[in-house]
Amino acid sequence: MTTAPIAATQPAAGGSRAWRAEPSAAVGLLLLAPALLLLGLFFVVPIVRIVWVAVAEPSFGFDRFADFFASPAARRSLLTTLRISAIVTLVATLLGLLIAWELRSSPSKWRRAALWSATLFPLWTSVVVRNYAFTILLQRRGVVNTALVNAGIVDEPLGILYTDTAVVLGMLYTMLPYAILPIYASLVNVDLALVGAAESLGASRPRAVAGIVLPLIAPSVFAAAAITFVVSVGFYITPILLGGPEAPFLATFIDQQLFSLYDFPAAAATASVLFLAAVVVVGLAWRVVGFEQLRRALG
Repeated sequence: MTTAPIAATQPAAGGSRAWRAEPSAAVGLLLLAPALLLLGLFFVVPIVRIVWVAVAEPSFGFDRFADFFASPAARRSLLTTLRISAIVTLVATLLGLLIAWELRSSPSKWRRAALWSATLFPLWTSVVVRNYAFTILLQRRGVVNTALVNAGIVDEPLGILYTDTAVVLGMLYTMLPYAILPIYASLVNVDLALVGAAESLGASRPRAVAGIVLPLIAPSVFAAAAITFVVSVGFYITPILLGGPEAPFLATFIDQQLFSLYDFPAAAATASVLFLAAVVVVGLAWRVVGFEQLRRALG
């Protein structure tokens, strides 16, 4: 049995246009219009407004930005935010690689189910519940200190709560799913038989994974790191609840400028610096990975 080739669609005799599988550019723009409108109203307009307030009120200029970088408290908040966010990004990306690999390669469905539950659980709970749980765990008479004292590891409870360590742990727990999911989505498309073939040629498992798998999923790793960092620099509740109300984080610094000093132009300048840091990170990821690969990594 033979099949006749499908003829290309031609305009009908009466002049009517034939149906096409791909919409025209005008139809595509029309379909995108609602999303573009929402994006413009709830993202572009607020960002432009914040930058405008920072440079135009009370007089036009960059004095607010100069004041920000001249302030020791502002510089300390910026450096602390970038440092803690970088630590969280590094640890979350490394753990995300290990957990995503285990999710992809583990033959036990029960282990995969347990890992998936642990991975997604932070997304199922509110930020207040998560941070309250860490407060109970890390306080001087909490679960962690009680276990350390009973095990004889320490003689007296440690002051973990209201430190940078507590903030890192709270942020890390929240950000792990954002690191795991992009990496796992890329690992799904990797043929694990390649690792077995490399091992059969004499390579060890770590060397096979590092030489074959990592180059294939590198765009997703960069994307996961970029997502983790961009979200981390904007944390607000976690630094306050786990680091204390005076925690030197940019988000809390903006809160003080708004509700304690009522200095809206200064708060707008600080928010603009925070936004610029996120843009720089995304731009670096775009530069290193490439737009098309970054888009594929993000799904």
